[in-house]
Amino acid sequence: VELSPIEESELRDDAVYVSLTQVDDGHLHRFAYTTPDGITVRFIVIKKPGANSYGVGLDACEICGEAGYYENANGQVVCDKCGVIMNTTTIGMKGGCNPIIIDYDINESYISIPVSEMIKNKGKFTV
Repeated sequence: VELSPIEESELRDDAVYVSLTQVDDGHLHRFAYTTPDGITVRFIVIKKPGANSYGVGLDACEICGEAGYYENANGQVVCDKCGVIMNTTTIGMKGGCNPIIIDYDINESYISIPVSEMIKNKGKFTV
């Protein structure tokens, strides 16, 4: 399975910004930040079903590494390495084959992730 393409985000004020309108559809969205030393750190965002909250995490987990996640034809989020189907409501929580938690802020218009958070987690991805 091919992972979905990287979507556009905005880099400003030492943070990566993702518009809420861009990720408000309940589907999996993939973004990336390339560190100054050339490592691409991927992260995902999905609006949780039946809620006004978002699952945000690295496109990698502690168990399967940087394999990443994809959305199948049934709208489920699946690990590309082990095939586990995520409970979308648990994305952003620790444990199992879940995206690695990252720090982020959310306001009425954007999700923002500090560049320092991307750099801190670059070791989860290969060059």
